[in-house]
Order: sequence, then structure tokens, then C-alpha cells
Amino acid sequence: MNAVYEVATTYLGLKEYPGARNNETIVGFAAAVGHSWVKDDETPWCASFVGAVLAQVGLPHTGQLNARSYLTWGEEVSIADAEVGDILVFWRGSPHAATGHVGFYAGKDERGILVLGGNQGNAVSISPYSFSRLLAVRRAPVPRATPAQSSTVQASAIQITSGVGAGLAAVGALDGTAQIVALAFAGIVILAAAWVMRERLRKWAGGDR
Repeated sequence: MNAVYEVATTYLGLKEYPGARNNETIVGFAAAVGHSWVKDDETPWCASFVGAVLAQVGLPHTGQLNARSYLTWGEEVSIADAEVGDILVFWRGSPHAATGHVGFYAGKDERGILVLGGNQGNAVSISPYSFSRLLAVRRAPVPRATPAQSSTVQASAIQITSGVGAGLAAVGALDGTAQIVALAFAGIVILAAAWVMRERLRKWAGGDR
């Protein structure tokens, strides 16, 4: 079973408390994504539930309390290719409103898309949502195993190679001022690409993958 979905299922049945009491587990979801100012279980918490679950399995989250913040999270996939544990974002009120709902894909049936989410009937539950309300299906990015798999590092390496090639070509085909200008330009390209690669490798070493 998908690790994200497996963790999410452990919260099934978790409910808001009626009256003045607050379910501290639900309040804790907001704190887990950086919003410790939330002190009640009535502040909309579908996004904080998703973020807290992602954090538990070591995946990045948006750190936001609004569902639509997940519209650009991870990688986009189609609903036809959705897998259990993918994140689904739906509109609420209107497709163009700021409000929405977010949860984890749990399958499909004759009622619609099944969503394992928080704040569904004031609880964590699996509930059906209409296909017509779906805005996006997002999948967690696959961590890269080595820096060489970074597209930024790959592009920088290509630029450095191109710069070296341009410099060698200038030495062989040009002379005088033209050769100096071409070599200077190639040097700028190489230095810029090397700086970008250094920054990408520095971030990699810091855990940004």
C-alpha cells in the first residue's frame, strides 16, 4: 500500500468534538504544517490534514491551510492514471472561487471519485466527490538518487560543454579581436553555468532534492 495512504487511513474516524471542546489531534495537523496559531478544530482542516500526513512520511507539503495550494504541488497526472494516495483538489462554491477541498485518492465507484480526506463531514472519512468538481490530480515527486539526475545539473553541464566547444572553435577559426570576443563570451557562459551547478549541488547537500 502507498505509504502516504497507509498513514492517512490510521486517522479514519477522527472527528471534531462538539461544543467548546477541541480535538487536539486535528488542532495538531495545523501546527504540523506551521500554523500553531490555530487553536480550534473548526478552522477548515482538509489541507492541514494532507500536509500533516505528507510530513509524517517525509514528503514536502505546501505549508498552507487552503486546499488550492496543492494545485501546483508535486507532478500532475490524469484522473485516468490516478493511483491510491495521489492528491486530489476539488473546487467548492465555484470553479473560479478561492475555496476548495483536498484529499487523497482512494478509488472510484458509481458515486464518483472516492476521497480519503479530513474535514469531510467534520471527520476523516472516505467520501465520494463528483468528477465535475475535480481540478487536479497531483503525485508526489520522485526523489532523485544522485545529483546527476537533477535537470539543473544536466543543463549546466551541457552549457559548460558548449562553452568549451565554442572557445575551442574560436581559437581554431578566428584571430585578433574576434577571437578575443568569442573567447570572452565562451568564458562568461562557462562561469555562469558553473555557478548554477555549484548552487544546485549546494542545495542538494542541504537536502533539497
